[in-house]
This record gives sequence, structure tokens and C-alpha cells, in this order.
Amino acid sequence: MRTQLAVVALCAIFVIGCNNNKEEMQKQLTDAQNARTSLQQDIIDRDAYFESVMKSVNEVYTDLEKARIKEGVLKKNGAGLEGAPQYTNAQSRDRLIQNINEIGSSLQENRKRVAAIQGRMKQFKGEIAGLNTLVENLKASILEREQSITQLQAKVQGLQATMAEKTKLLEEKEGTIGDQQRTLNTAFYVIGTRDELRKKGIISDEGGFLWGLLGSTTIMNTSADQSNFTPIDKTKDQTIQVNGRIQEILPRRNADLFAATQKPEKGSELTIMSPGKFWQENYLVIVTD
Repeated sequence: MRTQLAVVALCAIFVIGCNNNKEEMQKQLTDAQNARTSLQQDIIDRDAYFESVMKSVNEVYTDLEKARIKEGVLKKNGAGLEGAPQYTNAQSRDRLIQNINEIGSSLQENRKRVAAIQGRMKQFKGEIAGLNTLVENLKASILEREQSITQLQAKVQGLQATMAEKTKLLEEKEGTIGDQQRTLNTAFYVIGTRDELRKKGIISDEGGFLWGLLGSTTIMNTSADQSNFTPIDKTKDQTIQVNGRIQEILPRRNADLFAATQKPEKGSELTIMSPGKFWQENYLVIVTD
């Protein structure tokens, strides 16, 4: 009887031990499967993260290459190297400045994108070999382009200042030339009766005898007050309207240089036939009756 009880007890112990070992093995198997699944998900997450980061990095590099090419074109065709600027009018100059500003804005956007990439890298639970170096090189490339575009901006600003100064000097010269040309093109005339002109000191009698009553000549006084005269553009105004009949003009001109016409109504018209010769004297006195 005791032997039978002992056998039963041993069998019970063996069964219990087998059950415990089976549960432990099942637990280990489950843990291994969970670890494998987690590892697979980590690999998937890492690959997706790496692909996303590299896509962003490549986009930035593409933009930087476009900026580099565009900058080279601007330097060649827009601002020149050391000589004068190649743009010839305000429109092309403004387009050059706009292109430079667009490059600058693009570089600022790329700097923000790189900062976003670095932020994602900090949040990622693992590091990928060489990725940090790649991003740092990308930041260095952006900095190099920013410094280059800043130099280009400074050069364009310097050229603008030079052009502005040259334009100012040119305008001043043109203004001076214009004033001189207007002075050369301006003549002066006055109209009045003989008595009116004498009273104003514009004309006087010269020579003759019997106190100038006989043989005297009427002349224009060189000291006449210029405020009595009216300016005229001798290159444009070829006709002078006269209130009254023209008796004489001073200083005297050859008769073939002008024509005095009596109008049907009261008044006359002086037409200048050869302005170049007629205005060899810049002052004209028209004596009326």
C-alpha cells in the first residue's frame, strides 16, 4: 500500500513539473515573438524615417544647386565681376534685385527645412550612421550660399550707389547743357511807338546836325533795361504779332531775312524768314506808328 502511494506521488510531481515547464516555454516563446515583432516594426520605422529624411535632404540639395546656378547667371549677366553693371535700365536692374531676393528667401526656407530635419532626428530613438554628418554638411552648404548671395547683394548695392551718383551727375550736366541751350536759343524783343521806346530808354537818336533834327539815326541803347523785353525761342517762334503798323526794326536787318505784313484788321505780323541770320543780334526792337 505504501509503495502504491509513493508511485502515485511521484507521478503527480512529474505531471506538475511538466505542466510548469510547458507554461514557462510558452511564455518564452511569446516573449520571443513579441520581441521579433517589435524589432521588425523598429526596422520598418527606421527605414521610413531614413527615407523621409533623405528625401528632405535631397530636396534641399536640389534647391541649393538651383540657387548656385542662378547666382552664377546673375553674376555673369547682371552685376558683372569688377567692371560696370551690365543692366541698362531700371526694369532690368529691378529684375536683378528681385532674383537676388528670391535666392535669399529660398535659402532661408531651406535653413528652416534643415532645422526641421534636425528636430526629427532628435526625436528618433536611434541614430543612423553618417546622417548627422550629412545634415551638418548640408548646413555648411546653405551657409556658403548665404554668404555668397550676401556678397552679391553688397556688390549690387554698391553698383546702385555708383549708378545713382553717375545718374545724378549726368542729370546735372544735362540740366546745365539744357540751360545753356535755352540761353543760346533765347532772343528778346520789344514793341512800341518811337516815343514810348525813347521814354523807356530803349532807343535814342545818334548823329545828324541841327541838334539831331536832320540826318540823325535811331539806334537801340545797349544799356536798355532788359525787363522791358519779351523772351522768344528763336528756333521755334518765327512769327511775332504786332499791335500797330511796323515802321522800323532795330538793329537793322537785311530785308530778305524777314517780312512785315499788314493785317486786314488793326495790327501787323513780323515773319522771320532766316532765323539763323536774323538772330545774329539777340535783341530786336520793333518800332510802330
